Amino acid sequence: MAIRKSALMKRLIVTIFSLYFIIAVLVSVVHILFEYKNIRNQIELDLKSTHTSSANSISAAIWNFNSEQVTTLVDGLLTLQFISSVEIHHNTDGLNIVKGSVYNKSSIFYEGPIIYSDGAVDRVMGVLRVTASQSIIIDRIKINVIFIIANAFLKTFFLSIIIFIIGYRIIGKPLDELFRSVSRLDFDDVSQIEKSKIELDEKFFKHKDELTFLILAYNKTLDKLISRTTQRDQARTELEEKNMSLKHSVNEKTLALQEKITELHGMNEKLAILASTDPLTNLLNRRCFFERAKQELSRLKRNNKQAAVVIVDIDFFKVVNDKYGHPAGDAVLTVISKILKNSVRQHDLVSRFGGEEFAIFLSDVDMEKSIMLAERMRKNIAEQQVIYKGDIIKSTASFGLSMLTSDSQDINSVINDADKLLYEAKASGRNNLKY
Repeated sequence: MAIRKSALMKRLIVTIFSLYFIIAVLVSVVHILFEYKNIRNQIELDLKSTHTSSANSISAAIWNFNSEQVTTLVDGLLTLQFISSVEIHHNTDGLNIVKGSVYNKSSIFYEGPIIYSDGAVDRVMGVLRVTASQSIIIDRIKINVIFIIANAFLKTFFLSIIIFIIGYRIIGKPLDELFRSVSRLDFDDVSQIEKSKIELDEKFFKHKDELTFLILAYNKTLDKLISRTTQRDQARTELEEKNMSLKHSVNEKTLALQEKITELHGMNEKLAILASTDPLTNLLNRRCFFERAKQELSRLKRNNKQAAVVIVDIDFFKVVNDKYGHPAGDAVLTVISKILKNSVRQHDLVSRFGGEEFAIFLSDVDMEKSIMLAERMRKNIAEQQVIYKGDIIKSTASFGLSMLTSDSQDINSVINDADKLLYEAKASGRNNLKY
């Protein structure tokens, strides 16, 4: 792990800087809020004063029905920098004047009556509302906010520099030598460990602070490390010599074991093939077919899929054996096995069930698809000729097809149904499909 120089000092400064900056920000926010409130109060006083000074002139103009003079007075009020809108609502003759920016919830306003006095009676002529927008407060407070933020930042910055200078002299400089020593340390080289020890002068011992004890403890640890590294190197040399001898012996034993394992794997593969396939046709045998079909049935039930089981029996196969001999019958079985295997999909199961009977498991098919596949197999068998020792042997086969759904109880019941349909195909003239 790389040692970062003065990382401790940097973390200390960042921590102090962050705390002070947060406090400075909070103080500045409070200062800005007070400044905002003072400016808002001042604007409210200015609006009230404006209303008081202009209400008499406006009331006289309204009393004299001089709308032009009223408009002139309103325009004069809008020329004041802090006024954004003026509204006059007259009580009797429907005189309503609204000029300037539209009033909203953030605006500041002052609303008071327009009173006309003839010396004897005071008459309320209407209502005068003068409004100042929020932007006026922002414009007035903007310079103060900039000054407050800059002041807080400069205080924080210079305080951090002062803390850094003082902290480096007290903590950083003594730790710097320790960091350099640790960075040079090489645990695999005794001479480098010796060079990494820190030489302390008399001035260092006068303080007797935590750093002094830390460096003394560091040097003491290096002395122990030198002793143990020397012992480790001696033990490593002895161990390497023994390891070389042991490695040579292990390699010899490993090569012999690998040869035996390879031979065993080959035998296991052959046994697995013999246990699961028919030796004549290389199709699945009856036992393996049942195991694989049960697995497929479980998968179909989970996925709510359909499948089909087809039982195939070669017609008049006994006649072939009696007329041409059993080797000719084996040739017919081999050819028909290839036709069945090549007529279905790769993931379908094809097995020799016994004698001249075959079982086929068609996965993920509906009735229409399974009938099409079975008919294709039947036609391919009928069109095939087997030539054995000059004799041309033609064969046909009968098919029984039963559908298998997620509601099917077990594979045996479906095979029995297909077998019954096979006998119906035999009884109806052979070389056909019943389903």
